Amino acid sequence: MTKSNIVQHKILNEATGELEARDFIEVDRSSKRSKIRGGFNIMYHKSYEEVTEAVINSNKDLRLFNWITNEFTYSSSVGSIVYSRCSIDISSSAFGRMVRKLVEVGYLKKVGRGLYKLNPFIYVPYRANATELQEEWRHNGVS
Repeated sequence: MTKSNIVQHKILNEATGELEARDFIEVDRSSKRSKIRGGFNIMYHKSYEEVTEAVINSNKDLRLFNWITNEFTYSSSVGSIVYSRCSIDISSSAFGRMVRKLVEVGYLKKVGRGLYKLNPFIYVPYRANATELQEEWRHNGVS
């Protein structure tokens, strides 16, 4: 949601050379969610910064978050996120907690056992086609 106020500024009238008072609409965009337009739909998604603030509490969390994010590449929109493949020295319960948090905040979507899809409205892997991934995300019933 955005709030707006009417603000008055003096603008130079080029024809007369005098300052004239004009009304402008000031929009407050300090809302919690960012607006992403896609076709005729308007979708609201969390920003990358909000996700990292919600799930990262330590250096190990940051390393695990980066490992999970790097499991997705431009060629695969579904990644295998399982503890046995994890290269970070972390307990299985901490691993599971992180994955659950990422699903809760909408960064990941579970599509099968150990298989997750990365939300392309929050993060798009390097060289990936964002439009294609976002359309696929929309058509699979994910909001």
